[in-house]
Amino acid sequence: MRKATIKDVAKIAGVSTSTVSRVLSGNTSISIATAEKVRYAAEKLGYIPNTAARCLRCDKSKSIGVVLPDISGEFYSLCASSILKYAHSAGYTVLFIESGNDLSSETEGVNILLQHGVDGMIFIGGGIDASLIQEISKEVSVVTGDRKVKNVPSVTFNNRVTVKKLTQSLYKSGFRKFLYLGESFNSFDNLSDRYAGFNDAINNYHDATAITILEDSLHGDKLSVSFELFENKISEIMPEVIITSNDLIAQGIISASYKCGIKIPEQIAVTGFDDMTSSAYYTPSVTTVRQDADKLSKICFNTLIDMIENKPVSSSEINQEIIIRESADIKEGTL
Repeated sequence: MRKATIKDVAKIAGVSTSTVSRVLSGNTSISIATAEKVRYAAEKLGYIPNTAARCLRCDKSKSIGVVLPDISGEFYSLCASSILKYAHSAGYTVLFIESGNDLSSETEGVNILLQHGVDGMIFIGGGIDASLIQEISKEVSVVTGDRKVKNVPSVTFNNRVTVKKLTQSLYKSGFRKFLYLGESFNSFDNLSDRYAGFNDAINNYHDATAITILEDSLHGDKLSVSFELFENKISEIMPEVIITSNDLIAQGIISASYKCGIKIPEQIAVTGFDDMTSSAYYTPSVTTVRQDADKLSKICFNTLIDMIENKPVSSSEINQEIIIRESADIKEGTL
């Protein structure tokens, strides 16, 4: 017969898998009635928590879980590589999962990390519902990177300040007709902050116009979606400058403009975000925002280890850097 899982126990007991985990790890915050239902279900199914999970209620497992929206993306792969580096130096094992866009798969992935007995988790970027992160933080130490969750220590970038500064410098450089192009926010606080920074600046200029396009599909294939958006929609609007939330989106816009016979930056200026390696070698090279993935990862990891070792921790913010290249003519002295 198939071995019983924590999900089977939760289903029979009528509770969440996280509640099952807390009851079986000896957490006393669960009501007596609920705890009895969980133990009865576990006994009925013959459910036995694995050795790693038992580490949660005894010694440390010297392992952590890291949740990323998309490990294939350059920024998130750099984060993963950096965390591995710092974890190896500290004698920790790292387990990775991708959050994706499916809530059920997110919950399952996080529960797998719990069953492996990780001492703590780092959630970088969006994709995971905030309420799930808060629930997990009741069981193990949790730190969020590039996003904020109430009552959870975070390490973030100053997205709002940076995009406001970028937009202001573009205005001072003579641009008046703006278009903001990016992914829909969903649970991505960083994307929301970038758009807020754009609005902070634009709302101060009465002679500037702004159009916004936020697309769910840009969470997927950013290059092809942005390419098609330019061909089918943006080329008819003809803004003076397009501020995008990602370098791949900017690159898609630049490629589509070339096909349409529109010159960048002479007719339309374009900015990106993330400073991908390819952006420096693109034609034209992409004006963008650089954010230090290694620094984010190091602070996230160190904060998590401090939490695991019951040391005091606090949230922190990292400054970003605007990189001026060929795709947007930002005049000297405007930054």
